[in-house]
Amino acid sequence: MNAPASTSRLKLISYTTLFASIGFGIVGQLLMKQTMSHKTGEFLTWSFIQQLALALTTYSLGVINWILALRFVKLSIAYPLTSLNYVGILLGSYYFFGEKITLIRVIGVVLIFIGVLFVALPYEGKGQRAAKLKQ
Repeated sequence: MNAPASTSRLKLISYTTLFASIGFGIVGQLLMKQTMSHKTGEFLTWSFIQQLALALTTYSLGVINWILALRFVKLSIAYPLTSLNYVGILLGSYYFFGEKITLIRVIGVVLIFIGVLFVALPYEGKGQRAAKLKQ
């Protein structure tokens, strides 16, 4: 296998683990909310402990994927991408818990998403562009 193919495969795996981390984080948070939304107030029942264990395990899978992603993804790119959690939590809260999505929340999430795009898009400064032209 040649070096460029190996590098692109490694990049794909790294970003896959990063997005898996974001997904597990969203699902873990929603499961924690669902677990804590019981009206009974009984926190030490077997059902409660099982649901909480599932929520924490799911969230922990997100942390493990995050650690793996950081091995190859720049922190200055990876961390802002975790802001996509806001989008997932907003939509999940609406769908699963009936929380309202107001216009101001939509605007806020859109601004966050645009900011994430600015951070994630590749940037070529003058020096990088000049180096490419010389090649």
